[in-house]
Amino acid sequence: MISVYADNFEISGTTRDTITGKIHPTIFTTVDRSNKGAKRTYGPMPTKKGAKVTIEAGRYVLTGNPSGNIYIYDKDDNLLVREIVGDKAGVPTLTADIDSTFSIVFDGGYNTVTIQPVKTELSTELTTGIWDVGLDIEPGDYTISIPAGYGFVQILEEDKDPRLFELMAGGLTNSKSLVQLKEGQKVRVSKVAVVYFEPVSE
Repeated sequence: MISVYADNFEISGTTRDTITGKIHPTIFTTVDRSNKGAKRTYGPMPTKKGAKVTIEAGRYVLTGNPSGNIYIYDKDDNLLVREIVGDKAGVPTLTADIDSTFSIVFDGGYNTVTIQPVKTELSTELTTGIWDVGLDIEPGDYTISIPAGYGFVQILEEDKDPRLFELMAGGLTNSKSLVQLKEGQKVRVSKVAVVYFEPVSE
C-alpha cells in the first residue's frame, strides 16, 4: 500500500480505481434542496430479504437498526453508493441527494429503517455520504482528518479522475491530508462516521 501513495496520504493508479470502483455520471446529480416533496419514512423491514424503495426527490439522511447495507442505484441500475450503516456496525448514517428516479435498497440486516429529509447547511464536519462543494462546504484549502477509525475521502469532478485520500486515526498513525475544494465538485465520505475539514489560513 505504501508504494501507491503519493504524498499526502493520496492513493493513485489502479489501487485508487479498485477502491473507488466505476464512477457513474449520475453520482453528480444535485436535487432541489428545498425538499418540497420530501417526507420522512420510518417503518419495520417488510421482508427478511430486505426492501427496495423509491422516494420523492430530495436531500435525505438514511439509517436503520441494527445494521446492514444500504445501496443507492440510478434509473439504469448503476450502483452509485454502498455503505454499511447502523448502530451495531459500519457508520451511523448515510446522507445523499436522492432523485425520484433512484432506488434505495436496504438489505435484510435491518429490523427498521429511517429515511429523513435533511436541511442544507454549510459545515466543516462532513459525515458519511455525498456532499456538494459550494452548498454543503465552502470552496477552499483544507486539512482533513478523522477523530477515530479508518475511512476515505473522494473528491469527484466531472470528466476528471477521482482523487482518493485514505484517513486513519488511533494507534501509531494519525493521518492528515491537504485538499483543495472547488465549486461544483462532489466530496464523498466513505467508511468513517465524520471527517473534519480545517481551513488552511493563508
